[in-house]
Amino acid sequence: MKKFKILILVIALFPLAAFADTFDDILNALKAGNSKEMTRSFNNSVELTLLDNEGIYSKQQAEQMLKNFFAKNPPKSVTLQHKGASGQGAQYAIATYEAATGKFRAYLFLKDTGNGLLIHEFRIERQ
Repeated sequence: MKKFKILILVIALFPLAAFADTFDDILNALKAGNSKEMTRSFNNSVELTLLDNEGIYSKQQAEQMLKNFFAKNPPKSVTLQHKGASGQGAQYAIATYEAATGKFRAYLFLKDTGNGLLIHEFRIERQ
């Protein structure tokens, strides 16, 4: 019976471990200002807001836009402020992105598409 309880606990916590790994990878890419690594976690199309530019873009378009943003605002530090999950299984995180040009707030919204958690919405706004 004890082994059964442990198995249930491991199965229940596995999605949380995948969630943590996904966010670690995303935050590491954000800290490095690496647009290519960031967009690996993007859905095929993503709702992207980078300051005043807002729209729904393909992965390739989003990667180029992020590359331009990082070139103009290279990261000095990125600090995770909050992360959580909705009742429908979506995951989200809020981070502070600090660059020489100022402080920004980064919002990530991920959903499980059947192939793992992918970013469906990503925003960077001035703080």
